[in-house]
Amino acid sequence: MEERLAQATPDLERIVRRFRGRTIGVFGDLMLDELWRGEATRISPEAPVPVVLMRSSEPVDGFPGGSGNVAANLAALGGQAVAFGAVGDDETGRRLRARLRERGIDAAGILEEPGRVTPRKLRIVAHQHQLLRVDFEQACPISERSAKLLARRFARAVSRLDALVVSDYLKGCVTEDLCEEISTLARRRGIPVLVDPKPEQPQTCRHATLATPNLHEAQRMAAVAFGRARAREQDWPGLCQELGCAALLITRGAEGMTLVESGGQQLEIPSLPRPVYDVTGAGDTVIAVMALALAAGAPLAKAARLANIAGGCVVLKFGTAFLTPGELRNALRASGSL
Repeated sequence: MEERLAQATPDLERIVRRFRGRTIGVFGDLMLDELWRGEATRISPEAPVPVVLMRSSEPVDGFPGGSGNVAANLAALGGQAVAFGAVGDDETGRRLRARLRERGIDAAGILEEPGRVTPRKLRIVAHQHQLLRVDFEQACPISERSAKLLARRFARAVSRLDALVVSDYLKGCVTEDLCEEISTLARRRGIPVLVDPKPEQPQTCRHATLATPNLHEAQRMAAVAFGRARAREQDWPGLCQELGCAALLITRGAEGMTLVESGGQQLEIPSLPRPVYDVTGAGDTVIAVMALALAAGAPLAKAARLANIAGGCVVLKFGTAFLTPGELRNALRASGSL
């Protein structure tokens, strides 16, 4: 057993080294994340809520959120990320695109839709604890014109992609028809298609190489597909077949992950015992690592083990976070490559 673990670590490290230069397309819902840090000094006399004292009046910087966080993770890990999606003709959209470009992300596939509101999530934090989140958004499907423009931009770029990630946050960019058109273009090029789905839109998983729901999302999709009695049995291979994807990677938080293939194979991947600091964006890190690993030629099982280690690392960071290749390699050595 110890010998196998000793062999596994350098094997996974070699996969991480092959991340550099892999070009991954990210299609989905883009948003801006903001973190406001203050000090909770007392309870308000007006209501039983903390008073948060902001020491600075400086404007708060933003971070790419939603599918933008997937792209940021890809770029941080050494990949080349190409973002596709729609933002509004507003200040939030302009700030978001600027933040993406600062991270070396190709934003040429992002279009500006007149009248659209770019989603913005503002988190108020004191003493490393999130006290409140305020969402500014008006979720609605993108226009038919925008969908056609996005499909054309993707068609021009697909020949240089090594994988595609579809990141659905139910903000209106990932429509059924557009998702099918873009995924079909990717499959014709023979590249992996990975989907981070929402139970409300299971059709996005159709024909995907891999879908990455968390346990709650997988249970909700199974309840719809089979009825609640069968959902309780956790028939994950059956769900995989019902969704029409080749494999599922079900993230289960502190319990690790379950990799399921449509043929019935199932692999349980335990997580390392560790404190969970912040789960914000952990799923984005997982799918980014899976996309890079598959693009680098890794088998599903090895890619999933690598993503499991990466997810366990990023929850130790606060806020919307990502990993570097060095951090991931260090984590592999420390973990013994479970």
